[in-house]
Amino acid sequence: MAFAASIDWTFLELLFDQHGKIIAGALAFLVAIVSLFVAIYRYRHTNSIERILGRGAQQVRKDQEFLRKGKAALRQAAEALEQQKEKLLERERKLDNVRIGFVGKEHELWCLHPARKPKEYDDRIWHQRRAPIVTIANLKGGVGKTTLTANLAAYFNKIGKRVLLIDVDYQGSLSNMMLSADGVEQVPNGINSLITPGANADAFAHTAHKFTTILKSSAIVAARYELASLENRLMVEYLLQEDEDDGRYRLANILLSEQVGKTFDIALIDAPPRLTAGTINAFCASTHLLVPTVYDLLSAEAVGTFLAGAKVLQASLNPRIDLLGVVGMLTSQQHQLAVREENAKRTAVGQVAQTWSSTHHFFTRHIPRKAAIAAAAGESVAYHCDAIVSGWFDELGDEMCSRLGWQSPPQPNDTKHNGTGSRAARQSPSQREMIH
Repeated sequence: MAFAASIDWTFLELLFDQHGKIIAGALAFLVAIVSLFVAIYRYRHTNSIERILGRGAQQVRKDQEFLRKGKAALRQAAEALEQQKEKLLERERKLDNVRIGFVGKEHELWCLHPARKPKEYDDRIWHQRRAPIVTIANLKGGVGKTTLTANLAAYFNKIGKRVLLIDVDYQGSLSNMMLSADGVEQVPNGINSLITPGANADAFAHTAHKFTTILKSSAIVAARYELASLENRLMVEYLLQEDEDDGRYRLANILLSEQVGKTFDIALIDAPPRLTAGTINAFCASTHLLVPTVYDLLSAEAVGTFLAGAKVLQASLNPRIDLLGVVGMLTSQQHQLAVREENAKRTAVGQVAQTWSSTHHFFTRHIPRKAAIAAAAGESVAYHCDAIVSGWFDELGDEMCSRLGWQSPPQPNDTKHNGTGSRAARQSPSQREMIH
């Protein structure tokens, strides 16, 4: 438009005379139209470029946002990869611990990780001594652990103590013996419920079988073969540190609770000849350790080996546990030991003094071999079937009471032993020396 106005059209008037103005106006109008179209074109072209540039800028912003999100995703992926790497390394370290644990000694395996004790554990187990928890254990098999546990339970029940028996041996020999004597055919799988994750005092009421025929006012937490697979799983969980609580203290947390502790006067735990998860739970729950042994050279040396490991467990897991003593089992005579047994006992005494403490106790009353004990195994308790056997365990039980700080109850001659005769039925020396 400005271009059309700037042109001097007068020359056209001179050239075309009277038509010059018309032609000049037409040309000016045409030029104005062209200029208008050019201006419109330029305007639209400029807007088009701006739109293109705007769309380009918008796409750039989108690309930048996409790139930012991509970088964030890469960082998250890198962090996740690093975490996964740490987890794999931690898993590998745990597996190394498992390998180390299985290569070393059994007691070292159970001390591999620091103890995570229940709340106020040391105080609770110290106060529990008023109602002692005694684990009867030895890593040597065939030394009469179950026989000792069952007959001591009969003795303590007879003198008016509420006895809690706990079987942590997956073979369940104590469970079969005691429940059969009580007329129970189906053995409950009680101990499993007390050492699984999440076990608490409420589970005890559902797992402890109260005797109705024998040992009235007493009870047993039984075991079956299913315990073996559970113990394997618990051991792996402990080694890999996959247990939220410390799986070594589950039984302790229950037995040391006020709810359960008030239900018994003494607890006797029958342990297998292995440091299984059940054995370790028994050790961590106990105030005392009682070790039965046969007085032969091999068994005497095994006592030292066992107590050396138990001393390590004591330092790491249960500093409050005491050695109640060592009991001679399956001896050849009722009163004096045979020469070879005396020699083996001296070896055992030296082993215990070296591995545990110079202040130790070997029970005066040893338990000889007797057909009545073997005959009762699996079906009843010899203490209830044979007056001589009950007399032996009365003497041993009285000695244990003294060790526990209990006053031994009076034993009148006319006191009956479940219809099998009086304590005086130990009779004459010749009869007492009869070992069937």
